[in-house]
Amino acid sequence: MKVITKKLIGACEINYDAMRKIIAVLIVLTILTATTGCLEPKEAAPARVSEAALAQVGWVQEGDVQKQTLETNVSEVTIKANIATVVYKDRALEDKIAHDTGGLISGVSSYLMTIRLVLPLGISPPADLVFNLGEEQFLQKARETVPDMQQAGTRTISIAGGHTTDARIYEGTINYEGGSVGVRGILAMWDANGSTIVVGAVTPVEDLTYQGITIVQIDGEAEFNEAIALIQSVT
Repeated sequence: MKVITKKLIGACEINYDAMRKIIAVLIVLTILTATTGCLEPKEAAPARVSEAALAQVGWVQEGDVQKQTLETNVSEVTIKANIATVVYKDRALEDKIAHDTGGLISGVSSYLMTIRLVLPLGISPPADLVFNLGEEQFLQKARETVPDMQQAGTRTISIAGGHTTDARIYEGTINYEGGSVGVRGILAMWDANGSTIVVGAVTPVEDLTYQGITIVQIDGEAEFNEAIALIQSVT
């Protein structure tokens, strides 16, 4: 059952090849403003969940901020994009699962990932393109371990700073030896100060069971709503 941890993390991962595709689409826009040399974007500051929101629901940042620069070359123009990624997890849920199973299951939790993409000249990529590519990669990765993951609807979310986004919601089931657990994912995106923010989260929405017996009770709706609250606080 420890494999559940990697499955939940994997559903939140992003494929940087998809980001390169996005950059390629913007080549025409950037070449209009420069014909030679290197187009340098600003540094990508991490998109962070507010500390107050984390403390209120018992989530924490996992690991350090990860930064990466992607490059696309066209003729004599080098186009760069900077990316900053932060991962969060529900420490309270992780501790509860470990406690209720006597330590037999550890490292299982809900996860949320924020990604900030910064392109040269403050260009924002087409929203539909980014969302569709993000969804494609999200589902492709998620279906490696959640084969039936499908979009289940949308939800309008108000974000800190006055932004509003129509997030996409997904549902599926993770099967493991001795049982299964339903999970719910969410993907949201918006423009912010010359950058693009993408946030994805995956949470369990059912009790953990083994051989038909409930071993950990999970309030799935509350867990998912915590992820929503955290997304709303991202800046």
